[in-house]
Amino acid sequence: MHRSRTRAPRPWGGDRADVRPGRSILSVKPRRFVTLDLETVPDEKLVSAVDGEPSRPYAEQVGRLLAERKARSGGRSDFLPLPFHRPVAAGFLEAEERDGVARVTDLVSWTDGRGGDEVGFLGRTWQRLAGRTLVTFHGRGFDLPVLELRSLKLGVPAPAHFRGGRGEGSPEHLDLLELLTNGRKAPGAPLDLYAKLVGLPGKEGVAGSDVQALYERGALDRLSAYCMTDVVQTWLLFLRYRLVEGSLSPVGYEASVRQARDALPSLFARRLEPAERELLAPWLERCGPFLGDEEPLRQAL
Repeated sequence: MHRSRTRAPRPWGGDRADVRPGRSILSVKPRRFVTLDLETVPDEKLVSAVDGEPSRPYAEQVGRLLAERKARSGGRSDFLPLPFHRPVAAGFLEAEERDGVARVTDLVSWTDGRGGDEVGFLGRTWQRLAGRTLVTFHGRGFDLPVLELRSLKLGVPAPAHFRGGRGEGSPEHLDLLELLTNGRKAPGAPLDLYAKLVGLPGKEGVAGSDVQALYERGALDRLSAYCMTDVVQTWLLFLRYRLVEGSLSPVGYEASVRQARDALPSLFARRLEPAERELLAPWLERCGPFLGDEEPLRQAL
């Protein structure tokens, strides 16, 4: 998810959230969920303003900033601070929980230049999050702060978010990185490793460091498909965690996974562009063992 050049590296230490052992993560019993993931590139205008030489090509400006950041970190990281990050792709998975089963109900994919302007994207995102429990992987450390800072830049109000899901340990935002590390008391790992641990494909073919190049080439379908694999795997990993944590019974977990297996192909077919579906079809097949279905899933696409 979070990219080595254009996304935050995983700060496997850092502030601890209020994740208390022995207390169900869903003790407040939320019933509507949205899983979110962003892909970002450095903001062109901010890069130019900080570089101080507007006539210098953007690629050279970014290169200079990355080199400076790497030098300041002693060669450990060239990650740019969060204000530099501009979303260029986003994926959302919506779900509802009834009678102990969490059911996927919708998918939404957005890319810069194809899904409306950024102001509209931010406004729709805050509306989508309102009244739902947000599920992310490291979203409290990256995705949500990026959305807040872009809203700050562009003057997009988000009062419901600031009243509710922003606080540490809020039941309105369940960050899997915090949950899987017991509030950062244990060392963490990338989403790719957790996904592979439970039998999901993880990241294949595209890595976070490819986001900038894909965006510059106009490969929006590939970028969007990559983002959607992170969204779906975050949701499925969340279901597995809830089985272990106890807020989904074994029967409820099996029914939730089975429903995701049945719903995802048709949602891909209805809600995604043809090129995205083509890219996602073989990946979805490789999710078959986790989803409890060795039969090919791509035929529904």
